Amino acid sequence: MPVRHEMILTGELDSRAEEWFCPSCNRRMLMRWTSEFDTLLLEHGDDTAIHFGGKGGLRLNDVVVATEPAESAGRRQP
Repeated sequence: MPVRHEMILTGELDSRAEEWFCPSCNRRMLMRWTSEFDTLLLEHGDDTAIHFGGKGGLRLNDVVVATEPAESAGRRQP
């Protein structure tokens, strides 16, 4: 079973993107909650770990960061 790492919300940028950080492996990513959910991976950290986190009662588990939009890979975003 993969190791689980909890991501911590570290702040919000002027673009309204949130910066998340994993203190276990130094993974860093930006997330933007617009009409389309956007993510940008800044530092990979441990790609084999399952990263999760939450804020305001919302919990994210098993977020998949892809280099191409899911629609072009034949998958639909939930």
